[in-house]
Amino acid sequence: MSIQIENTTSALDTIVWGADAIAPHLGRTVKGAYGALEGGRVPGAKKIAGRWALNLRIFHATFETAAA
Repeated sequence: MSIQIENTTSALDTIVWGADAIAPHLGRTVKGAYGALEGGRVPGAKKIAGRWALNLRIFHATFETAAA
């Protein structure tokens, strides 16, 4: 008997760490992304121990809610 476990984690359940990695998701330069992060204009972003983290699920859900 074998047990098969499906990977139910999608790419949107990912947390992206650092302004350098977050910038492409925002469509901005690193400097522009950092400014948006520091200004609190990125939903799903949080500064943890001095490093920016972006929860992609929350970030993308913002657009789905706004379109409805």
